[in-house]
Amino acid sequence: MAPYHIRQYQERDHTRVLELFSRGMEEHVPATFRHMLTLPQTLLPLLGVLVIIVLVSGSWLLATVCSFLVLLCLWLLVWLFCRKYVATCCHTDLADITKSYLNAHGSFWVAESGDQVVGIVGCLPVKAPPSGRKQLQLFRLSVSSQHRGQGIARALVRTVLQFARDQGYRDVVLETSIVQYSALALYQAMGFQKTDEYFASITMRLMALSIFHFTYFLPFAWEPGM
Repeated sequence: MAPYHIRQYQERDHTRVLELFSRGMEEHVPATFRHMLTLPQTLLPLLGVLVIIVLVSGSWLLATVCSFLVLLCLWLLVWLFCRKYVATCCHTDLADITKSYLNAHGSFWVAESGDQVVGIVGCLPVKAPPSGRKQLQLFRLSVSSQHRGQGIARALVRTVLQFARDQGYRDVVLETSIVQYSALALYQAMGFQKTDEYFASITMRLMALSIFHFTYFLPFAWEPGM
């Protein structure tokens, strides 16, 4: 297990950060595809096409080939959906990390091992938090697949939590999708609580890809005289 350390983002890290984020998101394509195959709105049309082809042509081979093509199109749809999201992020906040995070009262860190960036995470203040609570939002947590299982993701989250405490925030919030199983397990193990669930778009509703909103409630330190 190679040692690692966490430091603040520098401009020379930019290419590697984009690479880590892109690869991390693309890893969710198989899980998203499997998730869609469990949905009635996916299975019923697929079975319907299979039955119709068999009844019309009498060929199970043709039905099998057509079903395979439908599944291939579904995989391509999921992959394109993922690529579109990655492209959007790379052209918005990740296009200029210093401007988007460091100069916007937030921060961005990288985990480095052997002179290579192997993990990333960022955070920004929530612009309109509910009930006037001062909240910090965690973004872009990702760790290289070759360096998982070493506690790097947990250490990056702890770095955000410590930053929030030092800056006087009351809560740390984040959002993740229903198919990001490892992230869900990590956040819940670290004490984050699910506080909301919603669909970000009509497309995600059709794909049954809900977004979970998690909150970590930081202990409130009472000052003398309060």
